[in-house]
Amino acid sequence: MEYGLRQATEDDYEFCYDLTKQNMYDLFCRHWGGWVDSEFRKGFVIENIQILLVHGQRIGYFCCKVSEDSIYIDNLQIASRYQGRGIGGKILSDFLDRHRDTVIKLTTFVDNPAAKLYERLDFQVVEKNGPTIKMEKNLTRLCRAPTSNAGEH
Repeated sequence: MEYGLRQATEDDYEFCYDLTKQNMYDLFCRHWGGWVDSEFRKGFVIENIQILLVHGQRIGYFCCKVSEDSIYIDNLQIASRYQGRGIGGKILSDFLDRHRDTVIKLTTFVDNPAAKLYERLDFQVVEKNGPTIKMEKNLTRLCRAPTSNAGEH
């Protein structure tokens, strides 16, 4: 399924909030004791958010934070009626193709169905912390030429 991206605006706040709460509420309650409105607001930085579009309609959003040595995928939310159609995998594959020289990191709940998608895309678990796992994909390590130890004893 073809998708498009556009930069988020403040007008997208309610859409992103409602979608995230719909998708994540049960996980937040199970693992963190509930949903905290102010935490979502604090993390809603429009410069980091792209709205996902199918046929011109908002179906989700993708949020990542860039640092000097990596990109952190903070959120990928897709409306339930579009889940399971390969859109999330396509978005992530396209993103990974564009950032082959960068370490990509994310954190998810161990029982989040999306964790299986990340594993299929070769993300590796680098840390487990209670109900969450930190994962990363480090293509830079795989793409470097091997160093030679010739002449060393």
